[in-house]
Amino acid sequence: MAAPLPHRIRGPKLKPFNGELDTIEFKKVLSSNVVEQSSGEIPHSVVFQVNIKGKTFALKVFNFFSMEEIWPVILGQEHLLKENVVRHHLDPFYAECRAFGRLIENNKDDTLAVRCYGYVFLPHAIERQIERQFGISGWNRKAEDEDSPLRAIIKDHIKWKTLCNRKTFKTMRKNLEEVNKLGIFNMDIRKDNYLGGRLFDFSIAVTAPHLSLWPRLRSKERIVEDMDDDLKCFDDIVERVREKEEQPVPSQSLSWKQRTRAGTKPQHP
Repeated sequence: MAAPLPHRIRGPKLKPFNGELDTIEFKKVLSSNVVEQSSGEIPHSVVFQVNIKGKTFALKVFNFFSMEEIWPVILGQEHLLKENVVRHHLDPFYAECRAFGRLIENNKDDTLAVRCYGYVFLPHAIERQIERQFGISGWNRKAEDEDSPLRAIIKDHIKWKTLCNRKTFKTMRKNLEEVNKLGIFNMDIRKDNYLGGRLFDFSIAVTAPHLSLWPRLRSKERIVEDMDDDLKCFDDIVERVREKEEQPVPSQSLSWKQRTRAGTKPQHP
């Protein structure tokens, strides 16, 4: 059986998916693999809705990133960085493995985020299936990744498309506080990363122990700022939503409503 990842490094690890992919059916793409035209940034992943043995899941397939693409800018302290640590802390696949590994070891993934079933390496046959069905290929591979299988994480499929569903902002904020107390700092709290009140994306998460939390690399002030960032961003989301709710709805006359009501026929003189 495959080992939990990331191995050969301290910190939480995610176990492999305990299931077979022989019967996997790809239903649709839930996210985009299009390069951001304004910034030229490569997306971290593509998320698919899939069926495995009759159950619906979200399969998050990650792009590959070179060491140059993920290497942090730390002026004057670069000599303290090791490639092994940078790879397993900052590569989006491993960042998400570490975050969900911490949530699962505390039995909190389904409570504080979304249930995660582990990671998988996709056989080349499934990669070819994705290319045939959706036209997605390449995956930002470099020469060193040429023979590497696609890396993916399997989670529950969230059927709700709204920000909160039935969860209150108070509950969502409390859950985020609990995530932070576990030593996980999402670093990408925004409306698009919530569905049905659940936080589902941890691809740039900082999970302790982490190089971003190391005082020899960064000032304590910057570290504290990062640790406070999740809740500040969440409060900004709540403020914007409430401001939008408080905006007055333009008044409409009864005659206008009558004229535009479905099935109403125009009255001729």
